[in-house]
Amino acid sequence: FAAQAVIAIENARLITETREALEQQTATAEVLGVINSSPGDLAPVFEAILEKAHSLCGSDFGSLQLYDNGKFRAVAVRGMRDSLAELLRQPIDPLPGAPPTRLLGGERIVQVADMAVYAKHRPDHSRAQATSEHGLRTALYVPLRRDADLLGYITAFRQEVRPFTEKQIALLENFAAQAVIAMENARLITETREALEQQTATTEVLQVINSSPGDLAPVFDAMLEKAMRLCEASFGNIASYDGDCFNFVASAGHSYFDEWVRQNRVARPGPGTGFQRMLDGKQVDHVADIADSEAYRNGYPVRRALVDIGGFHTVLTVALRQENILLGAITVYRREVRPFSDKQIALLQNFAAQAVIAMENARLLDEIRQRQAELRVTFDNMADGVVMFGAELRLTAWNRNFQELLDLPDAVLADRPIFADYLRILAERGEFGTENIEAELNRRLENTDQEFRAERTRPDGRVIEVRRNAVPDGGFVLIYSDITERKRSEAEIRAARDAAETTLRDLRAAQANLIQAEKMASLGQLTAGIAHEIKNPLNFVNNFAGLSVELLDELKESAAPGWAALDEDKRAEIDETITMLTSNLEKIAEHGRRADGIVKSMLEHSRGVTGERRKVDLNGLIDEALNLAYHGARAQDQTFNITLERDCGASIAPIELVPQDITRVCLNLFGNGFYAANKRRRDAEAGFEPVLKVTTRDLGDAVEIRVRDNGIGIPAEIEEKLFQPFFTTKPTGEGTGLGLSISYDIVTQEHGGTIQVESRVGEFTEFTIRLPRSSHAASTGAAA
Repeated sequence: FAAQAVIAIENARLITETREALEQQTATAEVLGVINSSPGDLAPVFEAILEKAHSLCGSDFGSLQLYDNGKFRAVAVRGMRDSLAELLRQPIDPLPGAPPTRLLGGERIVQVADMAVYAKHRPDHSRAQATSEHGLRTALYVPLRRDADLLGYITAFRQEVRPFTEKQIALLENFAAQAVIAMENARLITETREALEQQTATTEVLQVINSSPGDLAPVFDAMLEKAMRLCEASFGNIASYDGDCFNFVASAGHSYFDEWVRQNRVARPGPGTGFQRMLDGKQVDHVADIADSEAYRNGYPVRRALVDIGGFHTVLTVALRQENILLGAITVYRREVRPFSDKQIALLQNFAAQAVIAMENARLLDEIRQRQAELRVTFDNMADGVVMFGAELRLTAWNRNFQELLDLPDAVLADRPIFADYLRILAERGEFGTENIEAELNRRLENTDQEFRAERTRPDGRVIEVRRNAVPDGGFVLIYSDITERKRSEAEIRAARDAAETTLRDLRAAQANLIQAEKMASLGQLTAGIAHEIKNPLNFVNNFAGLSVELLDELKESAAPGWAALDEDKRAEIDETITMLTSNLEKIAEHGRRADGIVKSMLEHSRGVTGERRKVDLNGLIDEALNLAYHGARAQDQTFNITLERDCGASIAPIELVPQDITRVCLNLFGNGFYAANKRRRDAEAGFEPVLKVTTRDLGDAVEIRVRDNGIGIPAEIEEKLFQPFFTTKPTGEGTGLGLSISYDIVTQEHGGTIQVESRVGEFTEFTIRLPRSSHAASTGAAA
């Protein structure tokens, strides 16, 4: 009977431990459910963590407190009186020797067996007395840590002197770790949202730049509005610099100072001012309180007006600089003394770079307009006679030489005749020199949209060359030239036209390079930041998965004495449960390692800004990029699925390239393929299976990558536009139109390769990339 009693006791213990483990797992799952259902909202997460932790640890009441700006403040409380809860919600400095201060010192946990005894031994024991007066006896403090940094702590109190067990302490530590994960998730979501807002604002400003060529006023207004909103500023202005003074060209924010700016459009830089620091070569000037600045104390008018009229205190100024040449400055202000964050400073620098782009665009467009004005002067003063007929084939414009050359009276030209009547007038004057006038008229009225050239002798004996050139919007231009002057006239037109085309080409090249550099840098920084932040919680998951497997093994060893006493069915049931838990943990570890590989790929991908070439395994690079793209698509849409087919060429020797940039190209093509195939799946009949196939081949002096999807396809009329910046086939908001343009530059300019597309609507789209092995070929391609 004694043996049976031991078995019964052991069974009861195992059942109790199993029940406790199940309760802990259930509580953990419920907390994770709250985290998933409340992305970025920490209040319900903290409440759930506190409720579950206290319930499982046998705590009467307690709180969850965060540490910020050197103070502790409760953000969640449970089971306590309102007066104590209100006390804990107030920011409080850590007291010397107090439990929170000991946590700041690095202690794992702090447990006070009896708060009444603890309070008697502290001279500064107001808070300890308050807690003991509210019936708090045993107290447990468990920290929330990220790496070595203390983020806060969870407290659990009992109204009796009964210390918490190691198992209860470990359980509370687990809930503290979940709270840290939730805080990290919220921070990442906030950063992602901020990054999206910044990218959206940048895109909107670029759209204003594109829609207002040469007109800087709407560009500056839009830029200032976005900058002030994202930087949480109450006033702002943009000033250009002419080499002597700063001229305010835009201002925003309703204040008395705004009226002062409109009345005082010019500011000379004074000693100690942000403008003077820009002239001294500084890129950023950040003043926490203008009223405490040297320029204000010295009576500089702008600084005085800012504080005394506008009521502003914190100011941030960023230079507008083009190749070390100061073009101006953008400034934002706050009424309160509240310095701008590093992110907000970087954001204003980004807007400053866009302002420089807009100013450079305006300068280049102004040059084009000057060229056009020169062309107009040339048009009016050229030796040739020129006449233009519009889309309705009616006379619209002519120059003086045309009228003098054909000796046409003002009355004829004032009527602006149609082309047929114009030809009849010439025929009546004997200009055609033929008896069959109608046949000649019919011949000249045919194919007026095509070029035409003819020579004829006028009644006065001069030989005239007539050229007809079509106008893109309809109509054509007739040029009448004396053959003896033709070469000189053609040289003038050609020189003027070539100059204007060269200026436009330089403008487009400058825009493309600036946009590509900015997008690649932003994408690399964002990818690196997200990957670094994911790595810590991922390491936590991997480590705890391995630790849990070891704990299960220890559990099996500890339960061995009572194992033989169990009946066969019970042993099978428990063994099945342990095996299932072990299998689940192994799967968690397996996928954790997979995720860690993806994070490493993201980090390597983000370092692409260096542009360093090195030899890489092409098939390995393709495989990593494909997995990264697939898991990224799954993370955005849990319903997304697609069959991935790989046809990798055997024994492809390593090729020298920039791996991060080629990975970026692959991610772009894979993402487009996923989108096209998934869209056809949604629109197609039942049974359609999306497929994306990637093929690699060694061509000897080059390698080939093919990406083929069975998606919606691309119409032939837009294939030639695919690699143009900002062109996209996706709906508004689903694509930037820069991905394929950047990919084209990476393949052709950086690597000297080629990228081609073949598609049939409703069947497939296939991109083919060829990369030369020779670095000389790549550099030649980039130079071309």
